[in-house]
Amino acid sequence: MQKNKRNFRRGAVLGGVLLALLLIFLPYLISAHYAGANASKHKPDHVNQNKPIHDVSPTSNPSVQSYQHVFLIMMENTSYRSLIGNTNAPWINSATQTYAVATSYYGVAHPSQPNYLAITSGSVQGVHSDGTVTVHAPNLVDQLEAHGKTWKAYMQSMFAHGNTNKLTTSVGDYARKHNPFVSYADIQQNPDRMANVVDFSQFATDLTNNTVPNFVWISPDACHDMHGHAANKPNDPCSNEQGVIQLGDTFLHTTVDEITHSSVWTGNSVIVITWDESDTPFSDTSGCCDAHPGGGHVLTLAISHKQQTPRSSHTPYNHYSLLATLEDDWQLGCLGATCDTAHVRPMRDLLP
Repeated sequence: MQKNKRNFRRGAVLGGVLLALLLIFLPYLISAHYAGANASKHKPDHVNQNKPIHDVSPTSNPSVQSYQHVFLIMMENTSYRSLIGNTNAPWINSATQTYAVATSYYGVAHPSQPNYLAITSGSVQGVHSDGTVTVHAPNLVDQLEAHGKTWKAYMQSMFAHGNTNKLTTSVGDYARKHNPFVSYADIQQNPDRMANVVDFSQFATDLTNNTVPNFVWISPDACHDMHGHAANKPNDPCSNEQGVIQLGDTFLHTTVDEITHSSVWTGNSVIVITWDESDTPFSDTSGCCDAHPGGGHVLTLAISHKQQTPRSSHTPYNHYSLLATLEDDWQLGCLGATCDTAHVRPMRDLLP
């Protein structure tokens, strides 16, 4: 009998201890249960539960860091084969071994001006000449400003010989046909927008002051964009084909060095160098991506602060593809040909 009482007391004590422990830990168990349930319930909609996150496409992958700065340098009238292996373009040929290169990139049309409109609006806008035009069409500036992105266009020699008229057709080695921004009506008629079209002499100051915008357009003048002078004059390096290639190569070397050694060269900033079209007399009309005939085979280089390994792409691209890349990364929507996602794709293998 005494033994049974002792066993009873021991059982009671043990039961009390277990009950106390249960009361202590029960809130934690309940909390853990609901945390797990809520985590499962509120997983982001864009994540496919049956696929690893790294399989999400780049256009919707939240882990892809958008570009901080895009520097687009537009060169002139030089084919791919005129540059590759050319001893007058040592920096360019070194860059093809150091950075990313598109080996199957094409202009959209001949002559120059339609290419500039194409890369900034997704269409040549019915323009098939280099004559002065005013275009009423949605454009890249509309997209950038609508999405809170800043921009500026730097035009070398625009203020040559004391010029102050940004709508002038040409002055010195500057040509309006190489400045698409002032040909859009909604930029022409907006003083704040026109204030963002500046002479290239402002570029070094903006780099030093860390005030360059998200999107930077650079048009070198005719002596430095490989276009050159029409007349072949003795002792004029700008009227000699190989001379202007050498001058353009030096311009690119200097400008890229200035950018990559500045404080703005951070994060996922990128530099893109392309040519509007192939050489005169424009016999090369090869093209792709909603531009047939096109503007011929040209070189395009991509330099990324984030991905600094040499690589190349043989995928056919053109100026519409480059515009689509910016639209895709900054989620700007689409313009003209870039809305044809079946044939005009972003250059994500070169510009991640």
